[in-house]
Amino acid sequence: MSEKPPSDRLAHLGEQLDKLQSARPPRGKAGGNPGLQQGLAMGFRIGVELITAVVVCTAVGWAIDRWLGTRPWVMLVMFFLGVAAGMLNVYRAVIGTGGAAGYRPPNSIGGEGRTTQRSDSKEE
Repeated sequence: MSEKPPSDRLAHLGEQLDKLQSARPPRGKAGGNPGLQQGLAMGFRIGVELITAVVVCTAVGWAIDRWLGTRPWVMLVMFFLGVAAGMLNVYRAVIGTGGAAGYRPPNSIGGEGRTTQRSDSKEE
């Protein structure tokens, strides 16, 4: 069985594919807009943190309900606590703090180590 030479249409299609593949950035290299990549990373992080908090808290509530025989009350309470914890994690991710609740960096307004005075205060 012998192979037929490609028809003109197939040859033209092959040339177009070669042209498009050469214009495309190589795989494995970070091409494109870095801002877009950071935005996607932040979006995935927010989604994962929210869903994980809700699922983990609901599962713990379900296990406690099963152990104590109080179905479904503890699971419902833990579900809402998971939603609250997820929202807190999302808030922290968006404003850029990763510390514990109530944590303030030393140079923030009202934080420790503040050495400047208010500019609107009058000195007598």
